[in-house]
Amino acid sequence: MRSWLRITVPATLSALLLALTGAISPASAAGASWTYTTDAIRANCLRVDVDGKTPIADICVNGDSNRWHWGAESNTWQGHSMKRLVNDDTGDCLTTDDKTDWNAVWMAPCGGGRSGQFWTADGGTIQNQNWNYLTYDFISVDLHSTPDLDMWCYWTGHVVS
Repeated sequence: MRSWLRITVPATLSALLLALTGAISPASAAGASWTYTTDAIRANCLRVDVDGKTPIADICVNGDSNRWHWGAESNTWQGHSMKRLVNDDTGDCLTTDDKTDWNAVWMAPCGGGRSGQFWTADGGTIQNQNWNYLTYDFISVDLHSTPDLDMWCYWTGHVVS
């Protein structure tokens, strides 16, 4: 029993400290489902609309439309672990392009070499490897990606399972 405690307690405390300092990112927490909420004023969830194709920032609902998990495929970009952000309800990936400074965001089947499907949630933002941040419109439920980091680009992640 003592040897088990000598190994388990330090390992658990180390993992906790790594998570608190940001050394373990949400993208590295394999197997967990997450919800992401906007600022404290609105506290809306990143979720998929009833059409199953449109990601939005809207009122949190019960069910898998506002639950996400990080896909298995990964790469490293600018020191961040980048993974696909997969919706638990649809199984599709959060996707964007890099055509303008105000890009569309949509759900698409995961795969196909789409660089706009690889994201990280380090540092309170959701950013893809095209240098774009996931942002929400304060007036509507619309989402976009933009290279301009502003107050509407911050998200809070919560492990839900």
